[in-house]
Amino acid sequence: MSLRVYSTQAMRPDVADVLRQTVYGLPGKLRYRQLDAADKCAKLPNTRWLLLEKNGKLLGNAAMLERLCGVGGKNVSTAYVRYLSIPKGPQNPKLRERRQQHNHLRALLASELATAPAPNHTLPRVLFAYVEADNTPSQQLCASFGMKAYRQLGTYLSSRFDPKIHPRFRALHQNERRDMLVKLEVQYAGYHFFFPNELFGHGTYYVITNEADEPVVGGLVFQSDWEVVEIPGVEGWLVKNLFPYLPKLKKLFPKNKLSYAAMEGLWYQPGYEHLLEALFASCAARLGLHVSIFWDDAASPVFAAVQKHVKRGIIGRLNKAVKADILMRTWNFSEGMEAALRSKPAYVSAHDLT
Repeated sequence: MSLRVYSTQAMRPDVADVLRQTVYGLPGKLRYRQLDAADKCAKLPNTRWLLLEKNGKLLGNAAMLERLCGVGGKNVSTAYVRYLSIPKGPQNPKLRERRQQHNHLRALLASELATAPAPNHTLPRVLFAYVEADNTPSQQLCASFGMKAYRQLGTYLSSRFDPKIHPRFRALHQNERRDMLVKLEVQYAGYHFFFPNELFGHGTYYVITNEADEPVVGGLVFQSDWEVVEIPGVEGWLVKNLFPYLPKLKKLFPKNKLSYAAMEGLWYQPGYEHLLEALFASCAARLGLHVSIFWDDAASPVFAAVQKHVKRGIIGRLNKAVKADILMRTWNFSEGMEAALRSKPAYVSAHDLT
C-alpha cells in the first residue's frame, strides 16, 4: 500500500507515541525529547495536523497552529509550524523510503501552507517557524516552502542552586487580569504576533508588588520537562556522568533530565526592571525548580532587560548561545507591512517552544 498523507483538526492518539519518540536537536549538539509534548498537544486550540501513514501506521506528523495576530497595526492570519516529526528507520535499505516520506510530507505542507485558513482569502497571512541556524535539513525544508529569515530568536537560560521567593511575590488575582492585559498590550505594542487572549491558559501569572500591593513586574510561568539524550563535549560528559552525583550540583543536573521554569509574557513598570531577577527566582522556587528558560526576539527591549538584570548562574554560563532564525513567508502583505515585519521585534511564546 502506498503512503497516505492527509490533514485533520483532530489529534490522533498515536500522534502522542510519535512525539514521545522524537529526538530534537542535531548529532553533536544538545539532543533531547520533550516529555510533556504529547499532553500539551492534546490541548492546543485551532490546530491542524498533517499526518503521514502507511498501512494504517502513523509514520510522521506536523502541526500548524492558527492565530489572528497584529502585524503593523493590522490583523494578520498566522500559522506556526511545529512538531514536524518523521522517525528514522534503519540506515539501509530504508534511506530511499525515508526520503520518500519526507517528500510526501513536504508536498502536503506546501499545499496546505499555500491555502489561507481564514474565510477571507485576501487577509494578510504569514507562516513562521523557529529553526536553528546550523540545522541545515530544517532550514532547507523551510526554504522549500518559500520561508526566509526575518528575525533572530534569543534564548536566555539561567539557574540557581537555592532560589528564594520574594516577600511580595504572589499570583495575579483573577480580577487583576484585565488591567494586566492592558499593561501587556502597551508594553508589546511595537511587537508582532502578540496574542494575549491565550496568555493565561497555559500557566500561572505571577507578580511582584510594591508596598501598596500593586504589581510592578510580572510574568507567566509553567514547568516543562526534557529527557536529555546527548550533550556534546567535555561539559556534556561532566553533566551526564559526574554532576548528577555531587550533592549540590545534582540539583541543577539530575541524570538525563532537565526540568525548567518556562517564562513568557514578561511585564515590568519602568524603573522596576531590576526585579526581573527576583521574579525569575521566585517563579522557579514556587515550582520547586532550579533552571529557567526565556525565549524572545533577540533584539527586543524585553530580552535586553532580561540579559541585563537576570543572573545566568552556572548553567547559563556553561550553555553556549544557539543561533536560531525566525523564518517567515508572507501573503498579501504591503511593502510597509513587510518593512515593519523586518524592523520590529516578534513576540515569542514559550508555549510554542515546549
